[in-house]
Amino acid sequence: APGSHLNSSSGINAEYGDKEKLKSDFTKLEQLESKINTEMSQLQDKIGVMNEELEKYSDTSKLKTDLERKRVALTEEKEQILGTRSASQSNLATLQAEHDELKATLEENETYIQLSNLEKKWQHLEQNNQLVKDFIANKSQESDYVPLKSQVQKQIAQLNTMLQQTLATAATQ
Repeated sequence: APGSHLNSSSGINAEYGDKEKLKSDFTKLEQLESKINTEMSQLQDKIGVMNEELEKYSDTSKLKTDLERKRVALTEEKEQILGTRSASQSNLATLQAEHDELKATLEENETYIQLSNLEKKWQHLEQNNQLVKDFIANKSQESDYVPLKSQVQKQIAQLNTMLQQTLATAATQ
């Protein structure tokens, strides 16, 4: 009888282990099914996109027509840009020639020449003025006697005090 108790206990353990294994297998199957459903959905989406592209690209005559229209439009745009470019270059050359002519006229103008010379003199005088200001500031700093004056007055006061003490000491002796 004691041996039968062990057999029934180990049987229960075995059944419990089988039950846990089945639960684990069932969970894995559910996860696998979910994964398969997700992949199926993604594949169906890809198939839909591919079918749309197949339909789009299967009409080669329409594609050729669209490409030809685009080529013609781009060619027209290119010609328009090139026309604008040459007109702009011509405009630039004209404006440059006008600029050069005005500049030459200005440089020959007596008033302009005098004004330019006066501006150069003015710049030179400004530089000299700044140098003089700097020189004056340095000399003013060198000849600042106020701190020296107070120092000398203190020394004189000290010397007077010492002389008075010496005289007082000499008079008492």
